[in-house]
Amino acid sequence: MALVSPRRVSASRSSSISFSLLLSGLILCVLPHLEALEEGDPCTLKGNLAGVCLGSSKCVPRINKYIETKRLTPSDIPTCGLSTREEIVCCPVAECCGDDQRQGTTTKSPLQPAPSPRTDAPRPAVQACRAIEQRQLVYGLTEHILDGIEVDPAYYPHMAAIAFNQFGNIIFGCGGSLISTRHVLTAAHCVNDQDKTPVFVRLGTVNIEHVSEHRQDINITDNIRIHPDYVSTSKYNDIAILELAEEVRLTNYTYPACLETELFDPPSNASIYVAGWGIMNTTTRRTSKILLRAPLTVVPLAQCNDSFAAQPLSHRYLEKGIIDSLLCAADLIKGTKDACQGDSGGPLVLERDKENNKYSVMGVISSGFGCATTTPGLYTRVASYLDFIEGIVWPNGFV
Repeated sequence: MALVSPRRVSASRSSSISFSLLLSGLILCVLPHLEALEEGDPCTLKGNLAGVCLGSSKCVPRINKYIETKRLTPSDIPTCGLSTREEIVCCPVAECCGDDQRQGTTTKSPLQPAPSPRTDAPRPAVQACRAIEQRQLVYGLTEHILDGIEVDPAYYPHMAAIAFNQFGNIIFGCGGSLISTRHVLTAAHCVNDQDKTPVFVRLGTVNIEHVSEHRQDINITDNIRIHPDYVSTSKYNDIAILELAEEVRLTNYTYPACLETELFDPPSNASIYVAGWGIMNTTTRRTSKILLRAPLTVVPLAQCNDSFAAQPLSHRYLEKGIIDSLLCAADLIKGTKDACQGDSGGPLVLERDKENNKYSVMGVISSGFGCATTTPGLYTRVASYLDFIEGIVWPNGFV
């Protein structure tokens, strides 16, 4: 191709979570389990603290006070079992916590119920990731044809398919990553076209056409935050955040992803994957209805800069060349794997610990010269935009 083309079918265009949703996210993963109990049965928490089994939503006001004063942590709260509606947890009988109870503290995080001042704790993205990684779920993968790997359900529970209204028709034109219960990270060029309006995101499924009990379609609000320095004629600052109209229901199939905080490229042997529902055959232009991922290798910026400089007219879109806020990745082994049109906005994932399914979103799919060419694909480096992301998702610095 002669021009840098977006990785998509061109597409247009705080956070709080109840403790009950946190418990739902930790079910079967972190919380200690009691023998099967029912709501109303007596139970015991850490330190022989007397409790009673209650639905997690009923326990929220009381348990939040224990957590805010650090009398208990989320992992100290046993689960009694499941009702038809929600998790049943062991809730303290006694009110917390005496004269030293902190006043006026509210929950601001989609992932942890106890807020911590930013000055006294790691940055919000780090705190959020620590909560996410408590899950430590493990899933297997199966091989797929056409140089992709079909992603098993719940392996990448952060994956979002973005639906657009294009002249009255609903199409899935871009991908995204769930990073809180109310926010999806995507590319700015996906949501910057007035002809196509993002309507909702589809979560909890690897087959975007399959109806299942795990699938969630959540509307997108008008509060779409495109990076203030993004311009459509450039490939810099290609990042945006979608606000969802309601909190997602956290399950093993729908859960936020960690954000990568390391500004430097990972080692050459790191496990890097790109994921999406985009074009899987450049001849027929057929897109995949099943979520696919493909292994890639990060290309050093200097090498990537040389590749793009060799392309005619690339300076129009990359006048400063390949800078530190960008990432480049390619299939250096076979040259057949890559992101393609329809994948834009989806994640470039760094898998740090496959056995425990620990990974982070390192890049956002942006653009490239064709698909699976000798020129690496271009990605927005997430770690370069943490201030932008945290200012929207965790505006008070609390997680």
